[in-house]
Amino acid sequence: METTLPTVHSHRSHAVPAALKPRKKPLQTRSTVTVDAIVEATIRILRRDGWAACTTTRIAALAGVSVGSLYQYFPNRNAIAVEIVRQRTRAYLAAVIDADLSAAAAPEDAVEAAIAAFVTEKRKGLDVSFALRDALPEVQGRQAIIEEARRFVPALQAKLAAAGAGTADTAQLAVALAAVEGAVWEMMAQDEAALGRPEAIAALSRVFRAAAGLSPAAAAR
Repeated sequence: METTLPTVHSHRSHAVPAALKPRKKPLQTRSTVTVDAIVEATIRILRRDGWAACTTTRIAALAGVSVGSLYQYFPNRNAIAVEIVRQRTRAYLAAVIDADLSAAAAPEDAVEAAIAAFVTEKRKGLDVSFALRDALPEVQGRQAIIEEARRFVPALQAKLAAAGAGTADTAQLAVALAAVEGAVWEMMAQDEAALGRPEAIAALSRVFRAAAGLSPAAAAR
C-alpha cells in the first residue's frame, strides 16, 4: 500500500476560532451531564442521519435540554462537532500512550505497536468519523486535532525515548500525529476498508516516522 505523506507547510498554525469553541466548561456534575448529553445526542444523529440532519434544535430535543441550554455551552453545531473531534482525538492518543511497547525488538517495531493501538481505537468510531467527514474542513477539525495532540506530546516523547525510538521536536511531533490522521483519510478516500488491512499499520508508521523526523530513510522514500 502506497501512502503519500500529507504536505505540512509549517509547524505554526492558527488556533481554532472562538466561535468553534465551547462557551463555557462544565465545572459541576450537572453541567457535565448536560454537555455529555448534547455530545452524545449529536453522535446519535450523525450515525443515523448524517451531518446535514444535525441542527441545534434536533440535538437539543434528543439530548432532553432546551435550545437555550445548548447555547449556554456551544455557540453552534460546528462547535459541538469540534468537541467530538477533540474527544475522539484524546481517546486515540490515550490508546497510544497506554500501548504496551515492551515486546518491540527494534525502534521501528515500537512505532508500529503505537500506531496499531491508534488504529484499533480509531476503528471503533469510524462511523462517526465518516459522518463528520464533510464537516471537518468547515469546523477546522485538523487544527483541533493538532491542539489536542500537543497535550500528549511530552508523554509520547517519553514513551518513544524509553522504547529507543528517538525523540522529535515537540511541534514536529504534534504535526506528525496530525499527519497520521490525514494519511488515514487519504487511505479511506480510496478504499473505506483500507484501515482494516494489515499493511495499513506499516504505511501509517512510515508516515509518522517521516513526519516526526525519526527516520530519514523513510522520509526519502
